[in-house]
Amino acid sequence: MPVLAVFDAQGSWRDTHVCDGWITEHLAGQGVSWGRGKKKGQRMLESAGLFYVPTADGYLGLLVEAGEWVSVPDGKPHFFDAGEVESFDALPASLPLFEAFVEEVLSLTGNDADEE
Repeated sequence: MPVLAVFDAQGSWRDTHVCDGWITEHLAGQGVSWGRGKKKGQRMLESAGLFYVPTADGYLGLLVEAGEWVSVPDGKPHFFDAGEVESFDALPASLPLFEAFVEEVLSLTGNDADEE
């Protein structure tokens, strides 16, 4: 299940959305698309990952799962975190990295990361 979080320019978490239509609409406003399964010219992710896309007002954080894909236009700034790196120099320190993002989503949905 994809999750799209909206962050302000300081990196404060503002909104969280899981509706495919809402996610698609807001990513399209940034020139970004996503989907599930095979699509010609797209390579599906092999594991979960977190994409950050800077916006005029802050950042969009998109959590996707294995079997999904994300298309970012050439030259569009973005960051990808699959939980394998410690930090991104260009990403504000206030934005959560992969593990913290997943923990926050689990907390918002009433799930406990320790139960999984």
